[in-house]
Amino acid sequence: MLGVILANHADLVYGLKDTYNMVMGDLPENVKIVSLRKDSDAEAFKKEFHEAISGFHDVDGILVLTDLEGGTPYNTACVYYFDQDFGTDVRVLTGMNFPMLVETIENMESADVSRAAETILDLTKEGIRQAEIINNEDEDF
Repeated sequence: MLGVILANHADLVYGLKDTYNMVMGDLPENVKIVSLRKDSDAEAFKKEFHEAISGFHDVDGILVLTDLEGGTPYNTACVYYFDQDFGTDVRVLTGMNFPMLVETIENMESADVSRAAETILDLTKEGIRQAEIINNEDEDF
């Protein structure tokens, strides 16, 4: 079982949570949310993130979804990814969106965080598309 942290700037993650709840049901208990709000600062965010990531017990790994590569949530998560002494395998994915969240929840049962991260990235990339006109005259709409 994997732990998941959704970490971003402002309220994006709360919108994703609301959308997930509407479409799929409640988020699993092993999903934690940490948001860098405009009325907060980076140090408070880092402390809250540390509490969240350190609060997982009996997980095989931790996936962190972030909104923006190079932003404070991403950089904070990467500290744990690169920390050989942290004790739990961490993977950080950026570009968080609803399909990525759904795929992450679908892969939480995995015992291999690295494989789960690769699967999520592959499946999420497939879902990014431009609308196309489909000419199918046999269909009635």
